[in-house]
Amino acid sequence: VPELWISPTDHVVLTGANGTGKSLVVRSVIESVPDNVKVAYVPQDVGPEERERALRHLRDQDQETKGRILSIVARLNSDPDKLLDGDDLSPGELRKLMLAEQLVTNPNLLVLDEPTNHLDVGSIEALQEMLSGFSGALLLVTHDRQLSEAVTQIGWETIQGESLMRLLVV
Repeated sequence: VPELWISPTDHVVLTGANGTGKSLVVRSVIESVPDNVKVAYVPQDVGPEERERALRHLRDQDQETKGRILSIVARLNSDPDKLLDGDDLSPGELRKLMLAEQLVTNPNLLVLDEPTNHLDVGSIEALQEMLSGFSGALLLVTHDRQLSEAVTQIGWETIQGESLMRLLVV
């Protein structure tokens, strides 16, 4: 993977057809970030282990941090009380919780892989508003053109060739 740069306030969208190397680019970016840069990552695929970890993490927080997490979840159009109940979370609610838990760490770089999966229209609009106001760097992997046009200024696109992957800056 070539050397890639994301400046401290860049909002970058990474697009490409499935299987063209977007996950490889994301891993490469995350692995190459200097130690003094705080990275927050919300993956596309969330399994049962991540679900349990996110719920346990929420329960283990002090009241102030828990309140900040639940406030972000509410801004993303979910009922915070449902998260506190914990066991009957939809995939969309879980993604919102994972994003909120990352945002309260005040990351310098936020990496979101298909964050609109399992979200309704109102939640996507709330996410768009939240990401538009994010002051750090953002790497957004999405097929949602409306979201990417609203919150990013730089585009990267992966293209699979016969024997190699190409990354275009668009």
